[in-house]
Order: sequence, then structure tokens, then C-alpha cells
Amino acid sequence: MALLRQTLGSSAVKKPTFDFTAGGAFADVFSNYRTFLALSQSFEDTGVRAYKGQAGNLLGSDDILTVALQIHSVEARHAATVRQIRGQTPWITGNSRGDLPAATQPIYDGEAAFTQGGADLRTIAKEGQIDLSVDDLSGAFDEPLSKGKVLAIAKLFIKG
Repeated sequence: MALLRQTLGSSAVKKPTFDFTAGGAFADVFSNYRTFLALSQSFEDTGVRAYKGQAGNLLGSDDILTVALQIHSVEARHAATVRQIRGQTPWITGNSRGDLPAATQPIYDGEAAFTQGGADLRTIAKEGQIDLSVDDLSGAFDEPLSKGKVLAIAKLFIKG
């Protein structure tokens, strides 16, 4: 945490006031374990995509990139675990939020992409005669979220 504070300096965002109900979408988050898990999945899935989205911006800042990648891997483990607890695949497939409230759809938008590193996974699978479903291919990688998209998602949970 000290490294992050030192790196961000005066451009660090002040601690906000949170609304963990997301305006009522998770109204019983602190009294219903299933709702708590659903909210946890939303946060963890966002974290994985958010850290991936910013990694490229940290090239050349080895210390902060190292910390960000360490956080990213922990977020990924958390996301996989909470998804398994909820009886889902450990990774996102397609643009589907599953049984989460509609307010969380921005977290999953863009996840049905099939291009990674300039390569179309559908073409690679077809050429290799590998029988993979659309869900298999879209779940192969988490798509990065831009800073703007992360901030828009965060606004669901921030009062001020």
C-alpha cells in the first residue's frame, strides 16, 4: 500500500463513501449470503479486468507494474473461487452477467471477444481442428477494461 501511495502521490483519489447495495440492486447484501456472493463476484470480475486494462500503462514503472500484476493474480483467484462457490464456471464466458442484477452488465460487456494479441481464436481453433464452443473461446481470456469503464462501473457503488 505504501508503494501505491508513494507512486500516486497527490493524484491519488480520496477514499469515497460506498453504497454496497448499488442503489438497491443488492439491497440485502449484508443480510443475505447469496447476495453477498453475487456482489463479491461483481467486484472480483471487475478487478481482474481493471488490472489487466491498466497493465500496459505501467510499462516502464517496474515496481508498480509488479505490484499491479500481483494484485491482478489475486483478483483472478478470488473471482474463480467466488464463481465456483456460486456454482458457475470459474471464468467469464461471453457478455453474460448470468444471474446478477442488470446494473452489473457493464462489468461483462466486451467479454465475448475472440481476438487476443491480434490473433482470432476461432481461426486458430478451426485450423487446429480443435472443437471449442463459443463459450470456451470467449472464456479463454479476460478482456481488459479501460479506466473510463472501470470508473463508470465504480459509480454504481460510490455515493460520494
